[in-house]
Amino acid sequence: MTFEIICKDYGYECEFIAKGEDGEYVTKLFGKHVDDEHGIWYSDESLKQMFQNKYNKK
Repeated sequence: MTFEIICKDYGYECEFIAKGEDGEYVTKLFGKHVDDEHGIWYSDESLKQMFQNKYNKK
């Protein structure tokens, strides 16, 4: 299964999509992007919660 987190879905005017087969990789990729490009830092727990909310995964 391919997972993706789309920057626009979280209120950013941005076309970035973090995509991959590994949910942990996708959340880290998204976290790095928003930190580097938007100056917003999310904790690992917050990123994990975003992923869980989107995919209903524990």
